[in-house]
Amino acid sequence: MSKPCKLSDHSSGESLFEDEALEAIWELQEKNGSASFNDLLNLLGHRNRLERMQEAGLFRLSGDLITLSEEGHARARDIIRRHRLAERLFADVLDIADYEDDACRLEHALSSEAEDAICTLLGHPPRCPHGKEIPRGECCAVFTRKIKPLAINLKEMEVGKEGRVLFINVPAMDRLANMGLVPGAIIRLHQKKPSYVLEIDQTTLALDEDIARGIYIKQT
Repeated sequence: MSKPCKLSDHSSGESLFEDEALEAIWELQEKNGSASFNDLLNLLGHRNRLERMQEAGLFRLSGDLITLSEEGHARARDIIRRHRLAERLFADVLDIADYEDDACRLEHALSSEAEDAICTLLGHPPRCPHGKEIPRGECCAVFTRKIKPLAINLKEMEVGKEGRVLFINVPAMDRLANMGLVPGAIIRLHQKKPSYVLEIDQTTLALDEDIARGIYIKQT
């Protein structure tokens, strides 16, 4: 479980505290299969605020075990989705290693429209950089039917097409950069088997599937 966001970094308003508490409950349940009031109190403190959340109907207690209400579950799902999309944005697109505090700030600022735009830009990623599931949004359901994302990985690119590299998420980034494969570069894909062969600035590169999976393109 990731560390709770530092409430001192944000406004200490009740709504933001509720978001952090709901996020913590979700992650406790995700990690342990259940969440206890004691665990939540140890993470966040603020017993009075947590009791007010219970009184407001965001969760119920059975002994020490917490069950989210329908409203609480929906809010927790939304904040988890925004946080994990923000993590992917900072890690994959902006190449920021220490992104957790920024992701905490951004999760509270994103509108639904901005959230779906980021998700589409990233190609509707299924997991955050830590390997945790990103809850699907309405844009993901629409995408499966008719909308193509802005970013696709090289594996999904059509042979013979050109595209601009948006971001790269592979261990061999320095080696690829030395060959001219960097964000902003224009490439043409010539073949996919037995290896991915592409042309960049009159240079031909052959890449294996694991590398191709981590290169994201805007196909033109």
